[in-house]
Amino acid sequence: MKNMENDSLEARLLKSYEYLEISNEQRESINTYLNLIKYRDIETYEHSIRVGLKGEEVAEFTHIIEPKGLFYPGLLHDVGKALTNPKSLKKKIGFDDKDKKELKKHPIDGYRILRGVHDFSARVLLYHHWFQEHGYPEHIPHPDVDWSKGSEAMIMISARILSVIDFYDAATTRKNDKFVSGVIETPDKDKIKEAILKHNPDQEYLINQLYNQGIF
Repeated sequence: MKNMENDSLEARLLKSYEYLEISNEQRESINTYLNLIKYRDIETYEHSIRVGLKGEEVAEFTHIIEPKGLFYPGLLHDVGKALTNPKSLKKKIGFDDKDKKELKKHPIDGYRILRGVHDFSARVLLYHHWFQEHGYPEHIPHPDVDWSKGSEAMIMISARILSVIDFYDAATTRKNDKFVSGVIETPDKDKIKEAILKHNPDQEYLINQLYNQGIF
């Protein structure tokens, strides 16, 4: 794995494109979707890149799924937020039930944006919030693609791991009070790990391994 710690996010993204031998056509497609987010909310854009890069790293460590199986969905998992009400998307303080309801639309919106172009990622992002205590969306659309059982299993594995990575990045970089009302400071490392384990008890072994390896 290449050393990218001192690079900017976009430089790291470019290195991953090269490392994973992503074609120019695929790069242009992914960047088009990322730019939908970038010009709506820069923080969501940067979060998306971090989740994609971390997904690649986790995939290489675990060998459960090939790196692209977490890299692509990680980059694209929040593309539906390009359609989210900016007032809810950008809110820092006073995040309420109305804002939560608005944000819960983004998996379905993202699926509709990506299907037919990035079908695997589109399917993954439908499920990656399902594993939360109050998972969503409530209804999953019937697949447009006739997935094999093996592919369906990979979609669910990717979605489950991605949900952990997404939670971790949000918890470590958040600049709003979605986690604790009225509090926008990032929790300390021990509290972040405690929260991740609390909300993902079935992934305790993986989470501990990622911390032990310095990936988290």
